[in-house]
Amino acid sequence: MAEATDELRAAQPVLLTLHKALLDAERAQVEAVHGAMSGSEFLQLVSDPVRYGWLKPFSRLIVAIDDTLNPRDDDTVAEPGDLLDQARELVLPPKDETPFGRRYRSLMQKDPALVMAHSAVAKTLGRAA
Repeated sequence: MAEATDELRAAQPVLLTLHKALLDAERAQVEAVHGAMSGSEFLQLVSDPVRYGWLKPFSRLIVAIDDTLNPRDDDTVAEPGDLLDQARELVLPPKDETPFGRRYRSLMQKDPALVMAHSAVAKTLGRAA
């Protein structure tokens, strides 16, 4: 358990960077069509479950990792090893048969920063495999 917790702690920053890179790539796509948006406008937009439901599994994973590594009294924490497995399942490699995987691959083809963030996650999670 302690080893999995350490691995999850090491993976958390690269997964957060990947999550930010996904949001940045999506924002660039939207702003290319609709023009610049404020942070709150973009947050409201990505909260739309119809258009951005594909991102939900990864966002939920990020929250679960934070809750597990920084539990509050009322938190139900997940097993660190299970969260690492979930992260690997989502991104190593992304699955074309899932909404997340399809959009993730599409964005990676257009955004070098996302490719770099993915590479860091693959390196970190591969080490923990």
